[in-house]
Amino acid sequence: MIIFIVPAYNEEKNISSLLEKTKKKMQELNRDYKVIVVNDGSKDKTREIVEAFKDQMPVEVISHYPNKGVMETFKKGFEAALNIAQDDDIIVTKEADNTSDLSILNEMINKVEKGNDIVLASCYAKEGKVENSAWIRLLNSWCANLLLKIFFCIRGVNTFSSFYRVFNAGSLKRAFLAYEGKLITENGYVCVVEMLIKVSKLDLKITEVPMVLYCDSRVDGSKMNVRKTIQGYLKLIWKELCRNRKLENQAAKRFKSLSAAVNPMKND
Repeated sequence: MIIFIVPAYNEEKNISSLLEKTKKKMQELNRDYKVIVVNDGSKDKTREIVEAFKDQMPVEVISHYPNKGVMETFKKGFEAALNIAQDDDIIVTKEADNTSDLSILNEMINKVEKGNDIVLASCYAKEGKVENSAWIRLLNSWCANLLLKIFFCIRGVNTFSSFYRVFNAGSLKRAFLAYEGKLITENGYVCVVEMLIKVSKLDLKITEVPMVLYCDSRVDGSKMNVRKTIQGYLKLIWKELCRNRKLENQAAKRFKSLSAAVNPMKND
């Protein structure tokens, strides 16, 4: 089964289109699926719109009030997905604003099913690009991504902040267990980068698929505060430089042990 996690905050102008596109894509792929929309205290009709789709597709909405931010919404989505996922299931995280290009979804899923643990949609990979973005926002994004790439240097990774990712459910479960509840701790959109950095310390295969990011596909623009997010990245880099490696080393050992228990032949 393919389980989608979609965090949403005041997305009444985007969520209907996103659900329609997801339903159409999954019918095209002929795969069992479920969509989990985590409604982060929206003040508009996001929840009601999602509820109306329950007769048309397998969708669930989880709401919490008041608004708790990206980190708590992200964590709640993963908790709900992992509670129902089997180890060989696929978990997909994507934005609610229609910027996640579903035309590359099948390729991303295929890469996981062929042995990769995490596949990232990358607008900074070769053949990836960003379309219809304000130049100052594009420049800020490019510079921030370059900074992260220089400091963290994950092999095969060109895009750090993409929320559009495909995971092997079993590998993701073991990653959460390995970090004992501390896989996601940073506030705001920084937690997306934090998670990628932490899983890169484990014995996981991470790769990318090029994506064209069409910024004009979203209505009402991005909700990300660029200045605060870049400040968060700088804090994350500082924490990394000062980090006690004990947590990472312990997590890596726990992950190896958990993986050995699941697939002992792999570790012989």
